[in-house]
Order: sequence, then C-alpha cells, then structure tokens
Amino acid sequence: MRSGVIASVLLATLILAGTGSGAERSATPGLLEGRGADAEFVAGELIVQFRPSVPSAARRDALGRSRVADALGTPGLTLVRLAEGSSVRASAAALARDPRIAFAEPNYIRRYAQIPPNDALYSRLWGLNQASDFDIDAPEAWATTTGSDEVVVGVIDSGVAYDHPDLAGNMWSHPVSGAPGRDFVEDDDTPLDYNGHGTHVAGTVGAVGNNMIGVTGVNQDVAIMALRAGHNELEDADILQAINYACANGADVVNGSFGGPDKAQALANAIKSVPCRDTLFVFAAGNDGVNLTNNTRATNAYPCEYHRAPPHGFSAPNVVCVGASTRGDLLSGFSNRGPTSVHLTAPGGNTTSAASQQILSTWPGYAPVTGFPESFEDPGFTSRWGGQLGPGRIWGQSTEFTSGSVSLSDSPVGTYFNRSDRSIRNLNPIDLTGLLGCRMDYELQLVTEPDVDFLDIYVLTNTGPPVFPDDLMTSWSGNTQGQFFLLSDDLSEFDGEPAVYLRFALFSNPSIRRDGAHIDDLVVKCLQANNGGYEAIQGTSMASPHVAGAAALLLAADPALTVAKLKNAILKGVDKKAAFANRVSTGGRLNANRSVAVALDVTPPNTIINGRPPASTTSRRATFRFRSTEAGSRFQCRHMNGAWMSCSSPKLYTGLAPGLHRFRVRAIDKALNVDPTPALDTWRIRR
Repeated sequence: MRSGVIASVLLATLILAGTGSGAERSATPGLLEGRGADAEFVAGELIVQFRPSVPSAARRDALGRSRVADALGTPGLTLVRLAEGSSVRASAAALARDPRIAFAEPNYIRRYAQIPPNDALYSRLWGLNQASDFDIDAPEAWATTTGSDEVVVGVIDSGVAYDHPDLAGNMWSHPVSGAPGRDFVEDDDTPLDYNGHGTHVAGTVGAVGNNMIGVTGVNQDVAIMALRAGHNELEDADILQAINYACANGADVVNGSFGGPDKAQALANAIKSVPCRDTLFVFAAGNDGVNLTNNTRATNAYPCEYHRAPPHGFSAPNVVCVGASTRGDLLSGFSNRGPTSVHLTAPGGNTTSAASQQILSTWPGYAPVTGFPESFEDPGFTSRWGGQLGPGRIWGQSTEFTSGSVSLSDSPVGTYFNRSDRSIRNLNPIDLTGLLGCRMDYELQLVTEPDVDFLDIYVLTNTGPPVFPDDLMTSWSGNTQGQFFLLSDDLSEFDGEPAVYLRFALFSNPSIRRDGAHIDDLVVKCLQANNGGYEAIQGTSMASPHVAGAAALLLAADPALTVAKLKNAILKGVDKKAAFANRVSTGGRLNANRSVAVALDVTPPNTIINGRPPASTTSRRATFRFRSTEAGSRFQCRHMNGAWMSCSSPKLYTGLAPGLHRFRVRAIDKALNVDPTPALDTWRIRR
C-alpha cells in the first residue's frame, strides 16, 4: 500500500472506493465512499474567540507565533493560522487556557448530508404530492398560499445556479449590489454552484411554480439567498460568515444541508446571536443511519443537535433537526434518528438506485466541451495499456462497453509491473478557455484487489508524466461486480486552462493477473449560462429543504409569526406515523398543510374545570380535573400566588395548610394560543 493512501471497501455488491475533488462522500453502505481518512478540520487553522475588551497588542501576545488570518464578523472572533508544524488540537487546548481567550477550536470541516446522484430524472415530485398521500400535502397548503417573495430563505451550501431558468425568478437580490447572495469561498458576489448540491436544495425550497417548465419548489414564489460556503465540503470559517451575512441581510429561514460529528461553540454562538434570533435554522440530521442519543463522535450530528441542552448541544431554540422519510412513509435507511435529537422527518428518498424513489430538483446546466471526443477511438487517446482499445479484447465472456461500440478497456490478462507502463492519456488537449465549473462524467467497470490495487485518474496541464499525489484527481479500488457505474469528477480548478490532459493509470500488484478496468461514455462538460438541468438524488440533505420551504410557506401565510411559533407550527403539524415513533421527537413526518392551519390558528381555547374538592373540607389534599375545548392542548396550573407551572389532569395538591385556597388553570393549544381567562376555583380547608 502506498504511503499516505488508504482505500475504503464497501459491501460485496459494490466494492468500489474513490476519493479526490470529484468523488462524493457517503457513509451509507453500498455507495461510493472516500479513499483515505476524511479530514476532521482544516490543517493549521483555529477559530478563536477573544474575550471583550482585550486589546490588539494583548491578542497578538496571546497568539505567539500564530497570526490572525481573517475576522469572522463577530467582535473578537477570528480565524487564526498556526505556526508551521503546530498541532491543531494541542494549540486549541493551550489557547483555551489563556484568560484572554473565551474559546479556541479547530476550523471543522462539514460534509453534505446527501447521497450522490445515481440515476436519471424522475418526472413526479412525490414528496409534495402522491396518490398514497405519503407526502407533505403541498397542494392542500397552496390553497392557502403559494409563497411570497417577501420571505427570504438563505441556502448555505455549494452555491446556487442562480441563472437557472427554474430558479432565476425566485432569487433574492441584495438591495445595494443586486447580487443574489455571497460566495465566501472565493470572497465575491457570484455564488455559482460547481457541485450541484446547493442548486438541488434551492429547487426544493423554491423552484419557480406555474412557469410550465421543470419542477416547482415547496414555495412557488420566494426569495432564495445563495450563500456559497463550500464545494465538496464546507469549513466552519465560511459557514460562520454565511450565517452572519444571512442574518444581517434579513433571512427569515436558513437551510443547512450539511453536518459533522464535532461541536463548535462559534457556530452555536452565531446561531444564537441577537441578529439571528428572528431566523429559523433548519439542518439535516445526516446520513450515517445511527441513533443520535449519546455524545460520541460516532453518534453526533452538528449543527443539527444544537437545539439540545448541554452537554449534547447548546440549547439553541431556533434550530430544527430533520431526518428523511421514504416514498412509502418509512424512515430512510440512511437517515440518522433519535427521539431527543431529531425533530421530524421529511421526504428524502430511499437507499435504492431507482430515481422514482429519490427527490427530483433543479441542477446546474452543463454543455460538453467543444472538440473533445466522447469515444476512445484513435487518435483521441494514446494507450500504453498493452495497446488494447475498444471491444476487440473481451473481459470475461462479453464485450465490455456500456453504450455505443467503443470503450477504453484493459483486459485482465498478463502481468502489471507499475503505473507508468499501464496508462492512457488524451492526445488532443481539452481547451477550457473561458469556461467555468467544469466536470468529467464517465462510466466505470472495475476489477481490482480492494485496498491494494487502484485505477488512478490524473489531470495535468502538460504531456509529461504525472506526479503522485499532486496530480491525482480520483482513485478507485475494488470490484463493481460486472456493472458500469456513472461517476462524476470535479475539474473546476482547471477552469480557463487552454490545455488539459486526462491520464488513466492502472496500478496493480505484479502477482495479480485478473485486474482490469473499462471506461466508457467519457465527456468533459462545463457550466452553461442561463441553462439548467434536473437530477434525482437522495439524503437528509433533500429532506431539510422540504422543511425550510414549509417554514417559508408559513411565513407567507402569516408574516407576523415569531420563530417560536413558526417552529411550533412545523412540529405540531406533522403526520404522526408508527414508523417514526420513538425515532424522532414528534413521531411524525412534515405536513405543510396541517402546519399552515396551526400557524393561522389565532382562536384561544377555553379551559373547563370538571372535577374539584368540596367548597369546605378538612382534607389537606385537593384534586382537580380539567379539559380544553381544543384537542391536543397542554395546560398550566397556578396555586395561590405561585408561578404558572406545566400540569396535566388530574392535578393533585397535598400538605395544604388550613385557610382559603385559590386554584387556576389555563389551556394552551397547538398554535400556542393561551386561554386569556383561566378557569378559577376556590375552596376552604377547615382546621
């Protein structure tokens, strides 16, 4: 095994591992997983919060050889770059002991709570409406409101294809610059999406409705604020700036379809800050398929769990944590769950390759690069894989190509000695001049010894030999069990390059004679302005924007809703299902129509006492029974001049002193309407 390189092995049905900028990461068994241990945080960086009134000189003194790299919007909160060779965790612990510093923590990396695309478009949005009614009842909610462009939803993600024909009409616009949001990765006002994840999320929240094209979001009309905080993964430093920007610019709801196992004080402080107290944050619970009950890295999902009390969370009242449901109204197998951690579920898909079980939404529009061949016939490629091109050599007993008549192939015969004499590259350079967001799509069939042998894909700007690992883009290992898998790698770091070369190299143990690979339908494509596509994918990333979209729909119906009432309406409006009982706190799946009804309910309940002690008695005990005119109400009781306390019927008091006593009880309905005239009863205890 090569130094610094580890491969992941999955289920026998799909033993294929990949890494690099284009390989999506998934923790779901049976899906592609990253090669190499995933980084927990950015190397050499910390997020440090100085205490108030610490002067600049004292801050420099506290940091020693480290230096401030960036201010993060909150007074005293800074991104710190450590001195070369410094340990991130040790430095964080040392700085945290300094009395001038409130806390110091790594710049954690968050990953999208998504399952990668794996199939074609699906024409029906079953999460919004389906015959079985295992949906969020969007059409029923639209009878009240279809949304409002006065409601702003921030999407912290990989960016948004804001010129997509199905999104452009619902994009937010900065009142001064006119920008649709902000890119905190490139630090500019063009938060384009080179990944697809953020565009998909934005489409579920609010793709334009009734425009005769594509799909519609939960909101047919809304203002989507694009906040690019990452590409294939996100850093806390960028997420923090996105949160601050969203709240400073009036975002009513923020969707975060990302997460990680590490708790960060800085993120929690930003979410709970004064500028953000009127913003509801909706986060994806994650795709690890675990119960989020303990406080261990294996069973954590942050920031989704920030609503929990310490030590599990930060008691953030404006956070909603969302798991995923299937088309059959079951808990998605990949979805995290937990009765004290996850609030509710929403449509997110199932662990299957069928697009009909996934969530369809908007996707960036791409166009193939002009002049680059999509086949592997000479003179497009030069081969040193034994000169074997096309279907002339067989793999097993069948011709190996996924479509058309030609695939780049290496029959698993002979002995492989090293990478350099078993590689292929294109002869004609790929010209990416003036192009943005470029990707490479291809089909791969592979047989290698897992963790030992690899198919490496290099990207170079010259015809020389590749340098490992500097030029390595993606590496695959394992066995696809005779199937071709559609894969996509990110080439955006080569945007604008006039000459790009792709090199495929098979690295195999000399003693292994059965390894081989087939690659077909290769196409290099780049973003196309004012164009758009659609993809069906799955994950809690897809569930979260259903809830964020529903929250925006509720605010369109009643703009005066407080965050507390907004969150309450979402949680109280769920469809309770046995499949979600004891797995999410509400026991239910999102129902937008029922939540609208809860949000618009302004009629307070009436409280009735239907059981009481005698008006005069010698008993030191008293029992009261009561009910509400509205089903599902909760109650608060008050004895004498004491505080209002939560209670239920029957309510028993013991050890009461002689004299006149007064009891009051009030009902609070699902919409948080409080009975303004509590029921009252008095009685006297004789000596």
